[in-house]
Amino acid sequence: MDEAGQIERLDGTLGRISAARADGYGIIVQRRDGPGDGWFSAAELDRSGRVQALLLSRINGMAGPPEDHIRAEWLLESLARAVADLGGSFLLAAGQLPELTGENVLLAAEGGLFRATAVTSDRGIQVADPSGISNSTVPDDLATLADGFRAGFADLIEPTIEWLDEQGLRPAKTLWHAAADRLAQSLVWSGKAFDRPDLALELTRLTVGPESPDPRLEIRVERAEDDWGEEYHLRNTCCLAYRTEGGELCQSCPLVKDRT
Repeated sequence: MDEAGQIERLDGTLGRISAARADGYGIIVQRRDGPGDGWFSAAELDRSGRVQALLLSRINGMAGPPEDHIRAEWLLESLARAVADLGGSFLLAAGQLPELTGENVLLAAEGGLFRATAVTSDRGIQVADPSGISNSTVPDDLATLADGFRAGFADLIEPTIEWLDEQGLRPAKTLWHAAADRLAQSLVWSGKAFDRPDLALELTRLTVGPESPDPRLEIRVERAEDDWGEEYHLRNTCCLAYRTEGGELCQSCPLVKDRT
């Protein structure tokens, strides 16, 4: 496929993602030429912690700034969710995976938390036959896509996890598991939004499940249904929202008794 055709396919996928909604939630994913107008390169989230420190200072709860370790948890989880939304929505919408590198991914934040992502090129992985992706048939390419998703996801969040751990704000092991929880929940959303829940679950297991090739991201992958029959991921870690004024335990929290 020539360059024009690749860009056309990319823009077509972006259109599907922008139109998708599930559980009243929609994500913002764009194609942009480069940083500017509130967007910055994911490569700026490096080990220096310059950008992370600035974002942390802007995070607030319902009753003012939470404690530093809670802000650290929320910062990392918002980054993990943003990257997972980007990769997962492309995978489930069209069998594509954009190149998840600091040079190709742009981020936008509000109130210290990541709210949107963008890509600057059409580089990435495309399955041989996107039409083969369905709820009933897991494509042979899925393992390759999962490996690329996992590697890119880990590369983009690793500098932030290491910096937060070095500052004594939150243990790296806990943050890695929290990131995996966010990826798993993001894929619940994408699976519903693009009507591919079974494929989304299989992708979750391959990417961060008990047999994940990256032990840092290895978690239990279990789901439950709420009172309206909607699926959600049962978290392995706590987001700490209940430790803020007005906060409470989420239904998916591991601290909830008899949560299933």
